[in-house]
Order: sequence, then structure tokens, then C-alpha cells
Amino acid sequence: MSATRRFLAPAKLNLALRVVGKRADGYHLLQSVMVFFPWYDELEITTQPQGLEFVCEPEVTVAPEENLVLRAAASLQKLANREVGARLHLRKRIPAGAGLGGGSSDAATTLLALDRMWGLHSSRERLMALGLALGADVPFFLGGVSALAGGVGEELTPLPGFPEAELVVVFPGVSLATSRVFRALNGRFAQHVAPLALPATVEGLPDLLENDLQPPAMALEPAIGQAAAALEQAGALRTLMSGSGSSVFGIFADAGHAAAATQRLRADHARWRIAAGRIFHHHPFAREWQLV
Repeated sequence: MSATRRFLAPAKLNLALRVVGKRADGYHLLQSVMVFFPWYDELEITTQPQGLEFVCEPEVTVAPEENLVLRAAASLQKLANREVGARLHLRKRIPAGAGLGGGSSDAATTLLALDRMWGLHSSRERLMALGLALGADVPFFLGGVSALAGGVGEELTPLPGFPEAELVVVFPGVSLATSRVFRALNGRFAQHVAPLALPATVEGLPDLLENDLQPPAMALEPAIGQAAAALEQAGALRTLMSGSGSSVFGIFADAGHAAAATQRLRADHARWRIAAGRIFHHHPFAREWQLV
């Protein structure tokens, strides 16, 4: 018997991102504070006896089999070691190549949803291993809660009580490949002596913001600096690029100021994609399935 469910896959933001080293296999070691932001892709899944069918609207990869949703479903199907299948329909709203983790979020939601819908009940460790093989940000989304991430992204310390804030996120219409940004970094790691100072209140949040990848990303794409400047002119208390870019977010005093800034930015920059909202700390899937 088939079943159909719809799931929301949220964006993530890096409120801090440090590059602290590089492993022998070429992967970079990071320290990052990661939270969820209410910008969502939508994934509709219908189970079927066998086979995988996938549609993405709009398409964001050259070939469907390159999409992380289909790759995640195939990896879990192989793990199941029995006949299971699904039709997967992804509606993309989170910009690709924006540093918002849309593809990783989609992959994590696929793993969590199909594991339940197929009745596999895999261990968290097993799903984490599958997720890390798909991408460094996937374990964060599988973890289901805001976190301090270390290693290559797999070492997670939950931060469920982290302060929330009203943000405006700007995607300036240019995408950046993570590999390009790390190549531009060219092994120049900042010497971080002090640990990340995690704030206890919203007022302290602007002091946390830092991103080692922002200077090389801005050198590659001037639009990132233009987005940051526009946010500051619209009243942001502080701005920061998320992940490896190209999206930039600004912290605002309250929802009213964020809404006014959003209107102004949309009027002045019609080609940019802009979203306002409050950061949150528990993945929608984790709340729905009472995993928190």
C-alpha cells in the first residue's frame, strides 16, 4: 500500500564559520554555529513497491541522478536490502549555490522521511554516516537542532537554547561553488586563539558573527559585498555571509525593522531574492515526529 507525505526542508545559516585546518584527504576542518531559517524547499514522497522516480522543479542539476535527493534515496534503498521504492517530487525554493544548505537539507529530509515511511528505523549513527557521505552539512540537518559543528561538519554539539533573532537574508542572484571559495582561500587559515564566544542573549548575537570564507568569496563575487552594503543601509545591526556564499544576512532589532528593510530591498533590487524571518532551533521533521 502506498502512502504520500509532504515535508518541509529548511535553510540553514552559519552565524559563525571558522576554517581551522585541513585534513590529509583535502577536507577542511571547521568550527561553525549553525541554525535553521524559515526558507523552505518542499518534498513530496509517495511510497511504491520498488524503484525510484524523481522530479525536481525547477531542475538545479545537469542530470537528475546528481541531485542529492535521489542520491540519498538510493543510498538508503541499498541499505534497506529489500524491495522498497518511492516517487519523490522536490519543489525548490531555496536558491542553489547560496550557502543556505538547500541541497543538504533536502538530502537529510529524504533520509529521515524514507527511513520512517519504509519502516527501516535505522540508527542515528547509520543515517549520519549516509549523510556525511552525501555532504558535510547533511549531518547538521539530521541532528535536528541548532548546533556548534566541528570536524568537517560531523561533530555536533546541540545549542537548543541559543538566542533567536529577526533576520533578512539576501541572495544576490549569483551562485558560488564551495570548492571555488576554498581554492581561493588557498590554505590561509586564520589563527583563532580564543574559542567562539556564544552569546546568552539576542543583544550579544552581533558580536558572534564571523566567517573566514567571506573575504575570498567577496573577491570572487563583488555582488556579495553589494548585498552586505545594501543590508547595512537598510538598517541591519550586523551582516554576514552564510557558509561559502553567496547569500548574506543582516540582524535587525525587531520584526518591524526587518519587514521595512525587506520592502526597501525588494524595491531597490528587483533581481535579488530576499526572505525575512526569525531563526529557529528545531528541524520541522524532528518536531513532527517528536524526536526532540
